[in-house]
Amino acid sequence: MGAELIIFDACEAAALDDGRIQLLRRSLGDQRCREILAEVVFHLTDRLTLLNAALDAGDGAEAGVLASRLAGLAEQVGLSKFARVARSLRDCLRAEDPVAVSAVAARLGRLAEDSLRGVMRHADPEAI
Repeated sequence: MGAELIIFDACEAAALDDGRIQLLRRSLGDQRCREILAEVVFHLTDRLTLLNAALDAGDGAEAGVLASRLAGLAEQVGLSKFARVARSLRDCLRAEDPVAVSAVAARLGRLAEDSLRGVMRHADPEAI
């Protein structure tokens, strides 16, 4: 009797709305747009770290607030898929479903890497 090996991808492809970034660039100018995008990447990274700490500590209320903030930041720069998953995490936290929280938090983590890389390509292509 053999076992079946299932391999999961370590990352998930992001959905970045380039139109949103182009709108920011037209509204703010190239340099200011790059600064804003770099700042958003910093804040997303910071909030993700705080979110993971809150989840590890079992602080569902704080994790829910952070998930909502992540969703709002992500929407501002066109990361609609990331924002949707962050809102799903917030909803799972509100429902107090630990299995769903774990699954959705893992998905958010997989999605984060490609999402942040996509935004940074617009903010500072040489940083990647």
